[in-house]
Amino acid sequence: MTIMADMYMRNVRDWREATLMLSFEEKGYFDELLNLIYMYDDLLPDDDDFICRAMPVHKKTHARLKEKLINAGLIAIKNGCYYNKRATSEIVKINEISEKNQLKARSRWSKSLKNNETKDAAADTKTAEKLKSADAPAMLKVKCESESEYGSKRTEKCTIDKVLDPDGPVPDEYRKFAEEKGLEDIQRRFEDWAGWWLGENGRKAGARGWLQTWKTRVRRVVDRQMAELSDQKGQIGHRRCATTEGARLALDRRRNRKRKI
Repeated sequence: MTIMADMYMRNVRDWREATLMLSFEEKGYFDELLNLIYMYDDLLPDDDDFICRAMPVHKKTHARLKEKLINAGLIAIKNGCYYNKRATSEIVKINEISEKNQLKARSRWSKSLKNNETKDAAADTKTAEKLKSADAPAMLKVKCESESEYGSKRTEKCTIDKVLDPDGPVPDEYRKFAEEKGLEDIQRRFEDWAGWWLGENGRKAGARGWLQTWKTRVRRVVDRQMAELSDQKGQIGHRRCATTEGARLALDRRRNRKRKI
């Protein structure tokens, strides 16, 4: 996977030495050409019409300056693309760093998801325990009775599948609350939540208790979704501002160079 280089390091001494014999016009053209090479991740096509539109520059000026840089050994055309040895080396480094950062970000995200699931599970258990100690124990503690082989009734620990179908459709009351809060993918969230309760052998919350733990889970997930959406909007807004400002500065640089010629 290749990644567009939004920025790159420039050695000022090397740049001055390499462009010492170039005119201001040639230096400006070379600078813009390098920017395009970095932006297109070392795959800038040798397409004169495309280059003239991207800079922008007149075709005759482009042809003259392109030939000058090729003869000076500053650029070359290889496999249908522009080539600069220093740019190629730097882009490889940039992509390696970007890929490492992506791997680290994925690792952090996986750990964050795991921690969130653990917190959700702990919160569900805590909510159930609070509800079991409330003023209406008869409503919170659902007893499941069955007949023994001698005909007498016995009380068993009640699991969630005696009250709800963990693999079935979301009950109306549960779905209505989730929809009001704006929860996404309600059926999948419900199955994950009910599946966690099935794994809690010996624990029970009762019909009302399970509904309350579901509400707690919904609120927490919705809050997390809203926070992620807000972060994404902030990043998009920042990138748009940076892109607009960069375009304005690039236009100012081109205008200044034209005035000096």
